[in-house]
Amino acid sequence: MLEREVRILFRKEWRQLLRSRGAMVSALLLPMILLVIVPGLQMVGLKTGMSKPVNLPSGVELPPGLREFTQDPMSMMRGMLVPFIALGGLIVPSVTASYILITERESRTLELLVALPVRVGQILLAKLLALLALASAVTLALFSIDAVLILGLGIGSPGFVLALLVMLLTAMAFSTTTALLVSLLARDFRTSNNINGLLIGPTILVCFAVMLVVPGPVLTALLLAALFSAGAAVATFVALKVITFERLLR
Repeated sequence: MLEREVRILFRKEWRQLLRSRGAMVSALLLPMILLVIVPGLQMVGLKTGMSKPVNLPSGVELPPGLREFTQDPMSMMRGMLVPFIALGGLIVPSVTASYILITERESRTLELLVALPVRVGQILLAKLLALLALASAVTLALFSIDAVLILGLGIGSPGFVLALLVMLLTAMAFSTTTALLVSLLARDFRTSNNINGLLIGPTILVCFAVMLVVPGPVLTALLLAALFSAGAAVATFVALKVITFERLLR
């Protein structure tokens, strides 16, 4: 059960996000492209096209994560869905975290929080919950379209969809905690967005590297979910340790 102070702060953060046109456009447009338009067109095109197994020259070996592609063309689509879904989960929190804090800092409303009988941990928790609520509402609605296509077109099993869902949720948790930490420490939008971009870039590279090394998209998604969970835990621990009211107001 959340504390009364956290519930009140959460409602404030939620209303602030909904009133921010930039935050809402960013939260809807990019995930729509990454989670629905691009993978949806690929799934429909691959299913309706003349897909054949890939014939490689003798002596050529693919990495463990790609070997299944030579036997089952659908496995290529399943493999590519993993980084697309992961990126969709990373995008929303990273592009909206700046709006939830830096705008508040620039409008000088953070000073009002200092006068309230609340702790820094309660403020951070309320902001985390608001970001997660927005990210979940957007990405889960879009992911449900992917799930219908995956199952309806016979591209993957319910277990594969479940693994993607777990990875999506952990990706959102990781992106929310790291983006909020960056926004808390950054002084302006440019710095915050640049650092978030620098964090997302290597994260996506890790997703593709895991896809190449780990055999099977289900194992790939579950391993990435474990990595995202560990990253979220570390970012939350750091935020609670280093963030003070003085840092919030600087």
